[in-house]
Amino acid sequence: MYEIDFNVIADTLPTLIKGIEITLFISLISSLAAFLIGITVVFLRTMCTTPFRAAGTAYVEIIRNTPLLIQIYFVYKALPGLGAFLSPITCGIIALSIYTGAYISEVLRSGVNSVNIEQYEAAKGLGFNRLQSFILIIFPQAIRVVIPPLGSQFINLVKNSSLVSFISVSDLFYVIYKGAVDDFRFFEFFLVGVVLYMTLTGIIALASNLIEKYVEFHGKEVRT
Repeated sequence: MYEIDFNVIADTLPTLIKGIEITLFISLISSLAAFLIGITVVFLRTMCTTPFRAAGTAYVEIIRNTPLLIQIYFVYKALPGLGAFLSPITCGIIALSIYTGAYISEVLRSGVNSVNIEQYEAAKGLGFNRLQSFILIIFPQAIRVVIPPLGSQFINLVKNSSLVSFISVSDLFYVIYKGAVDDFRFFEFFLVGVVLYMTLTGIIALASNLIEKYVEFHGKEVRT
């Protein structure tokens, strides 16, 4: 009969902590890059001329209709053929950023589309150009209404970061899987993995809820 023994987790604790650090690093950098990509794409699709809108739309559709794992392998295997030799972690960050950026752009676009048309006209009347209108007038209003779905995208990014283990990145999932296979302790290691990933995503969910309540509270103050 199988006997549960969590002592194996204690034995691999240093490696486990290192895996968590790598996952946090990849998730943080990818989140920042994906957010910047999302902002850029939504600007192209909502404030620019037709060719730029078409390019932004094509990017989103291609990325959303392609499996993330294929994109990771494409960056990892294809770029060296073009002379770009990057570390596995860098390849993982690039792929995650590009993939998540497409989804974030869609979330932000829904927020931009919710902004009243009079706001655009007012910005134009004040002499703002398209970039100034977007940064100073449109985007600050759009971001307020998309905080919950935006938080969900960052949660998805943390979970999707486990796929970088397939290109030999020693992240949290890699450590969990290797420990389970090496010690034949699948229950213990995967249970710990579930708890750790839930903790990481739970922190993001909590932060998202707090930010949403903060924005909602101050929005009421402004309207009052």
